[in-house]
Amino acid sequence: MTDTPPARPPSYFSGGWFRMGVDEPQFSIKPEGGFEFHNVEEGDPPHLAAPVYAAELAQAFASEPLWLASEGWQISPAGPPTASLSARVAFVARKVGAHADGEVVLSADPSGWVKVEIYLGRFRVFIAFLDRVWEEFDLWPSGAADFSGDEPGRIGKRKNWVNLSVKAWPQLGRLTGDDYFSINLPET
Repeated sequence: MTDTPPARPPSYFSGGWFRMGVDEPQFSIKPEGGFEFHNVEEGDPPHLAAPVYAAELAQAFASEPLWLASEGWQISPAGPPTASLSARVAFVARKVGAHADGEVVLSADPSGWVKVEIYLGRFRVFIAFLDRVWEEFDLWPSGAADFSGDEPGRIGKRKNWVNLSVKAWPQLGRLTGDDYFSINLPET
């Protein structure tokens, strides 16, 4: 598995209200009411956004006691995220007759992408690069060069589900018989 960022620069949707590294609001109030957004095409700078999203996603994952995944896997974070230069969340994955201890590591790559790595024991079994072009988060495999179709991995804007293409990450094919490996919060 290589650590090659995708072939295009990352993009981070600012949401329109405020922008990282800028003190003034990115909107004004129209005289007739409502809001007018400024610089709507400009996103947050990757060198500021990547570390923020790495920490934010680790916290979102660790704050939920149980995640459900394809083929009956149940994933439970094993405590709050630890932080140094990257956000790490230990987890326990269980399925009838199976058990795995692992760690999710989210870090700001020098390229400006958020690097997502999953370890089972000492072995790295998954790597992806994340950005946020619009409201959802996009995940791309190492070295991705074709951006003409749908993104092969996505995280919902509320950070409550993940879909990963088995075609982009073939190692996930051992975990599911479907085209996608999915992880989501249980319905309440």
